[in-house]
Amino acid sequence: MSALYLKRFRKFMSRLQKLELQNVPTRADILVSDDMLVSDQWQTTANFMGQLQEFGLGGTTIKMKGKGSVFALSGRNTVLDEFEKDSIDPRSAQNNVKYYHDQLFRSYQMLLMNTATSEFHFVSYFFDIRGDPMLFHEVFDQTKQFSLDSLEAFVAECWDAVGLLLMIRIVELSRECMQKREVSCLDSYFDALQQQLWPQLELVLKENTASLHRAAQQGLAVPGNKSHVHLVTRRYAELAASLHALSAGESSLAEIEKPLQSMQMEARNLLETMASKIEGPDAFVFLVNNYDLVLTIFPKAGFEELWGEQVQKFVESQLKRHFPDLVSFVTVTEPLVQGLDDNSTRAAGPYQGPPSGVDVPRMDEVVRSFARSWKQKIDHIHTDVMTSVQRDGMDIVNQVIKKMQTYYERLRWIIDKCFPQQKVPFQNEVIPKNTMLKEVQRYK
Repeated sequence: MSALYLKRFRKFMSRLQKLELQNVPTRADILVSDDMLVSDQWQTTANFMGQLQEFGLGGTTIKMKGKGSVFALSGRNTVLDEFEKDSIDPRSAQNNVKYYHDQLFRSYQMLLMNTATSEFHFVSYFFDIRGDPMLFHEVFDQTKQFSLDSLEAFVAECWDAVGLLLMIRIVELSRECMQKREVSCLDSYFDALQQQLWPQLELVLKENTASLHRAAQQGLAVPGNKSHVHLVTRRYAELAASLHALSAGESSLAEIEKPLQSMQMEARNLLETMASKIEGPDAFVFLVNNYDLVLTIFPKAGFEELWGEQVQKFVESQLKRHFPDLVSFVTVTEPLVQGLDDNSTRAAGPYQGPPSGVDVPRMDEVVRSFARSWKQKIDHIHTDVMTSVQRDGMDIVNQVIKKMQTYYERLRWIIDKCFPQQKVPFQNEVIPKNTMLKEVQRYK
């Protein structure tokens, strides 16, 4: 019986292997491959992905030819939902249907469990040994060892982190299934499977994290279009989201959290390093778009605060670009008139004019310049933001406009404090609040 089972399972596995996706992910299929650090070929893909974003197709999963999805979950977790379904029958499977290794692994383990359960009950009752597993092990040990040896050979060359974690989950479900059957004859086998899978998963995650670190040190190139999302950002977000989804709620898989945190830290450092090489507001745009993509794919990535900080910096950069005179004048002059709020200062004597240091000609110039161009500049802001920010552009446009209104309110306040008792020559050039509100409504 031992020889018979070994022969049958060898044949079954051989047939299953013919249904596997052609190419198993290799070490080249990590977040930042060596080719990315020495070649510009990846930029074509990166720019293409950015263009997809502009047309609302940013959710498209990265596919590796003949390998399926290396980083994204893409429905692969259905193998867990369908865990107790019958095994794949390789004899009736269509020739053009290919499977991930974890799907074939589930089928193999399910057949092995069903066979082991049947054999265990048979030897227990037929030989009346009251559940003593010794005879079962004599019959089944060769088959278990063959299964372990086969997995060891596969795992040694496997760089599919999602697949490895799926197989770990499958082993957990297998153990639970056997516990429900009240059959413990495969406990040591399940332990041996986990002892092979966990170290390889840890190695793969470590290498993926290390690749991010190397990329930051060696200077991973920024895409030609600074507003486009980097390919590595998408890879990281998909991988982190996949691993989190597969480990969430599983206390036995809590140790996946630490590698995820390390990966997040290195991904953040890499993006900041690349942004530091970009001049001007494009650096903020680059981080806004990359952080936004991470949050779109993986909302629990912990990048919300980072995204918000970069949005505010981008908003401020838009104001300084389109309304530099307004921003600089308000910033410099406001502290000079703060004391005029003090009643004792105002009551000390008759009005003496603006405080010393207030540049009234400059104030006149700022008011008149703003009145001439503020509507056109809002249009320019709208165009700039909508062509550079890949998502939630209108929200950012409104933040810029709101910030502009705030600066202009501060300018009006400065004018009122400097000239409380007289009408200034440029009074008619000051934009009324209602006029401004009516104009900006069309951007909401």
